[in-house]
Amino acid sequence: MKFKRIEYHTVHSHFDYEIPDEDIIESWGSLERFREVVSHFNAGDWGDAPIGEPPTSDEEDLWYEFFENYNYDRDDDWFSDRKGGYEISYEIVNETNEDEDDDYDSDEEVLQ
Repeated sequence: MKFKRIEYHTVHSHFDYEIPDEDIIESWGSLERFREVVSHFNAGDWGDAPIGEPPTSDEEDLWYEFFENYNYDRDDDWFSDRKGGYEISYEIVNETNEDEDDDYDSDEEVLQ
């Protein structure tokens, strides 16, 4: 019998970049404009009120492309594991599907 335990976790991934000021100025015009754009992407539940003008559509496109050019250090905080606040489910996998991928299948039975 194949049996599966599934844990549903929350992970907070932190990506730390070291970007030269010159590169920011070349792409965004100034460090201040970059700070303004950052504030608009960080506004709401996770940050302070935005400052300056909202990003233009070109700046929004640039935002997602800009960071592709730089390496980062990644630190994952498995919040739910650390706090013990994750859900678990169990499945008995239908043996007729054992040669298929581990993708969830409508023929699998779920025990809760």
